Amino acid sequence: MKNNHVELKGTLTRNIEVSRSQKGNSFTKFTLKCLRDDQGTRFDYVGCIAFGELAEKLEKVGTSNTKFNIFGNLQTSSYKKDDQKIYSMNVVVESFELLNE
Repeated sequence: MKNNHVELKGTLTRNIEVSRSQKGNSFTKFTLKCLRDDQGTRFDYVGCIAFGELAEKLEKVGTSNTKFNIFGNLQTSSYKKDDQKIYSMNVVVESFELLNE
């Protein structure tokens, strides 16, 4: 069993669009708006990324305000900007479910 497992329930903030890497591989990056509290006043905006066929399936159903359960794992990455190392964390999507709420 993997220790790095994420399950998110949330709403898309915009339409999902698939891009292609320089090698021709398909991927998509999107943000999921997830409720943080029971009062419905606080939200987290979580960056997600999906690759290949999964990215293309998400694009077909993923319009703004679509509700999803996302299953995946956390992945950290870093890059340099102005001689400073910048870190980011995204959920790499492994599967998803559409929600009809």
